[in-house]
Amino acid sequence: MRRSLRLASGLVLFTYITAHLINHALGLVSLKTAEAALEFAVEVWSSPLGTVLLYGAFAIHFVLALWSVYERRTFRLPPLELLRIALGFTLPIMLIGHAANTRLAWELFGMPSDYARVVATLWFTDTQGMQLGVMAPGWVHGCLGLHFLLNRRPLYRKLRYVLFAFALLIPVFSGLGFIAMARELSASTAAAAAVTDYLGPEHAAERAALAQWRNGLLLGYFGLIGAIFVARAVRNALERGRRHLVTISYPGRTVRVPRGWSVLEASRSFHLPHASMCGGRARCSTCRVRVSAGEKACPPAAPDERKALERIGAPPDVRLACQLRPQGDLSVIPLVRTERPNYRPASPRRSAEREVVVLYCDFLNRAELAADHMPQDLLYVLTLYIEGLSNAIRAARGMLSYIELDSLCALFGLERDPARAARQALQAAGTIEQVMAELNERLGRQWNCKVTLAVSIHLGRAVVGEIGAFDPPAVIAIGEAVDATNALRKAAAAHGAAFAISQAVYAAAGLDPPPGEEIMVASPTKAAAIPVVLSATAPVLPAPAAPGLAPRAALQRLWGQ
Repeated sequence: MRRSLRLASGLVLFTYITAHLINHALGLVSLKTAEAALEFAVEVWSSPLGTVLLYGAFAIHFVLALWSVYERRTFRLPPLELLRIALGFTLPIMLIGHAANTRLAWELFGMPSDYARVVATLWFTDTQGMQLGVMAPGWVHGCLGLHFLLNRRPLYRKLRYVLFAFALLIPVFSGLGFIAMARELSASTAAAAAVTDYLGPEHAAERAALAQWRNGLLLGYFGLIGAIFVARAVRNALERGRRHLVTISYPGRTVRVPRGWSVLEASRSFHLPHASMCGGRARCSTCRVRVSAGEKACPPAAPDERKALERIGAPPDVRLACQLRPQGDLSVIPLVRTERPNYRPASPRRSAEREVVVLYCDFLNRAELAADHMPQDLLYVLTLYIEGLSNAIRAARGMLSYIELDSLCALFGLERDPARAARQALQAAGTIEQVMAELNERLGRQWNCKVTLAVSIHLGRAVVGEIGAFDPPAVIAIGEAVDATNALRKAAAAHGAAFAISQAVYAAAGLDPPPGEEIMVASPTKAAAIPVVLSATAPVLPAPAAPGLAPRAALQRLWGQ
């Protein structure tokens, strides 16, 4: 209902502004033509129905705009969206003075609102600049609103250059028409005499009354705006003061926000890349996310969100980030990729030496599968393999460093302490084992083959930094941790072990190593050898490493099962 009211009231106001601009543009033909069109417009908008329609639309649109500002948790928005909001609140500031000198002057003192009086007064008092710019904020605000509404429609995209030309030329012709009328009136002695009379002492009381009305309306307007922002600040302080915070886990990042924030607002507040084209109005569905854990914390979808999801045929675990306001902790995976942060680049990570956990996954039998299957089949296997492992690592708060044809590297501990990082890496190992079991079950049914993996994990010191000129750059680690993990990879391949995990990882996680073969692996950079536990299965943790990790059912949904 709110969206429909906002759209309907906005269309009424945009129609009024468009008609007003076109009326000004008729001044290029002649003042008489513009006056005739204005007389018709005044009859329409000054009639009881037109008055209720126009001022009702303004009141509804203004109240909904105030409510939208109050509800908004962050103003970290795309530049065009910020411009649209700013112009929407700028328009009444200019219109109040214009309305006082036209509609109120007519209602209170019977002064005509024709071009002969208004344009001549503005021209002879050198205040025509305000009139030329009075409609610009509303026009641009309306054009941007229609753009956000229609930019996903094929017809609009086909006609967007023609529509842009109209959006540009209508205000230009309107300004030229106003100047043409002003020049015509400047040569009229009757118009000059009427302006002189209006500015004389006989009408001083009327001018003072109109100025008082204008100032009162402006004070009331600014008071409302200030009250909304104060109420919003109080609401935000109460939300944070009550410590009613929820954890939202993204692939590679976890944030905490007050309960009541939408997932999209959380992404924007922390500058996380998150696609959104319609400005958060449940129209475009580009902000959709898959809820990998915490479904019980998600309130039911509202009608607008449900319609958008039904339109794209989304499964039950997919929600719109702009509408999803979780009541508890959850994990989400954005489904429409974007490399642009919202909407200010976060501070770049500087190279630093720290303790990190390095995890390698090696695809040991890719060459064998390539010899027995077509390249298209192998590409399909690689797609499932990389997607499954990537989701498992991201769900455990790890960060993918790089992906190669036969291996995948992930880092843990970029934002956490070594103990938490070690538990997260072990949790990822267990999830990877589940992923590969499900993948091999599928491959066994379809092609009678399976993927053989070796997972190597080690905790050590390394220099971590960003590399690459692209956005976002890759995060890599160089140092003892990586060199030692490479040694573990060779040992795992030589012994045919599915998991090679150093004792340092178990010690940091506070866990006893599981039963398995214990070997010593020579360190490439240190004299002391590295104690390593080789096992055929992943370690079982007594509890999840962090809330919101993707369970097996969620991983199945990621593959469309």
